[in-house]
Amino acid sequence: MAKAKLDENLVAESIREIIEKLQVPATIEVSRQDSIFFVDIDSEDSSLLIGKHGVNLESLQFILAVRLKTLTGSDDFEIYVDVGNWRRKKEEKLRQMALDAAQRVESENEPQAIYNLTNSERRVVHVALADHPAVETISEGEGENRHIIVKPRS
Repeated sequence: MAKAKLDENLVAESIREIIEKLQVPATIEVSRQDSIFFVDIDSEDSSLLIGKHGVNLESLQFILAVRLKTLTGSDDFEIYVDVGNWRRKKEEKLRQMALDAAQRVESENEPQAIYNLTNSERRVVHVALADHPAVETISEGEGENRHIIVKPRS
């Protein structure tokens, strides 16, 4: 069987099929930046698509990525699914939390720990502070105890 071509149309069609099976009315917009696809979904049932703490959203993104890998035979791409700008707002809050922690580290010269973040949330914090002149970030701990330390730059 011929492999499908990975483009915005295939991404849109694939996510539309998944959401139709869930019987949730939604509008879908797909944009692309190099090999990164951004899928923005709007729905009156957005809380259902997002789920508690974004677990359904993560699952949707995972299922879509697996489906696209299966259809195209390629895994040389990234997919970001957002519903009602939920992820964008959450990332903005995380960036602000990171900057607040950095400010405390600067003023108190004491490391600050940030707990209870997922891998992707920790990544947002690391990226937000990567170029900060006064602080650096490290991840410590294993599994569910993994957390970020924001500390004075050495």
